[in-house]
Amino acid sequence: MKKALGLIGASLLFAGPAFAADLAVKAPVYKAPPPVYNWTGFYVGGNVGGVLGHASGTSNFLDPSTTIYSTSNPQSNSFSNGGALAGVQGGYNWQINQWGVVGVEGDWDWGTSKYSFCRQTDTLSVACVDNISNAFGFESIGSKLDWLATARARAGVLATPWLLLYGTGGAAWGSVDTTLSQNCLADGCGSSITQLALSSTTTNIRTGWVGGAGAEAMLSGHWLLRGEWLHVDLGTFSNALSSTGNTGVQTTTWLRSEKFDEFRAALSYKF
Repeated sequence: MKKALGLIGASLLFAGPAFAADLAVKAPVYKAPPPVYNWTGFYVGGNVGGVLGHASGTSNFLDPSTTIYSTSNPQSNSFSNGGALAGVQGGYNWQINQWGVVGVEGDWDWGTSKYSFCRQTDTLSVACVDNISNAFGFESIGSKLDWLATARARAGVLATPWLLLYGTGGAAWGSVDTTLSQNCLADGCGSSITQLALSSTTTNIRTGWVGGAGAEAMLSGHWLLRGEWLHVDLGTFSNALSSTGNTGVQTTTWLRSEKFDEFRAALSYKF
């Protein structure tokens, strides 16, 4: 009997540590809490994409003649041309609650959108031809975007803690180079017989407005990736080129509106 009790006690003595070790192995594994997304802070980054320019207006050739030839030959012109876009952006976000974010942002982008066309000087002439059989000459008009910049407010809602859907709007600035030419070497422009060929390029820096929308994802605590559309309206402006022939001063004019749609992807680092 004593031997049996001793064997039982020894078994319990050695089984205790093994049982405790088994309990340690089966203890629940620690799981880290889900990440906390905080949108508040400064950010800077770069963007790439495309820009679609829209120009619509009236070109004209003003001629002092009052006999056979037209003193004015206005024509309506409209163009849409695309190009590349690349630039930088920076701003600050405030996360006002668990679903709302507001902020401010500024950006600058270089663009390549451009257009050009030629047209007749007189209603009796042929567009884009300068020779003896069409002794009126012609005009050439072209425009090229240099850059666009904006200063905007942003406001949006968090579809998820890491995905922001937002709208944006504010002020815009843009630089547009406009080139006007008169090509009249065969027998002058319009009613004039003074042979000439001249051209002038003017840089127009304009102020307008911008509006748009986008979606931005927080990839980590610091990196933000977005897709965005911005519509920029630089308003209506004009350029003119004048020459003097034997019948007086002749003027080429181009009055139009210039608008641009930016489509871009942007990557930013949040501090």
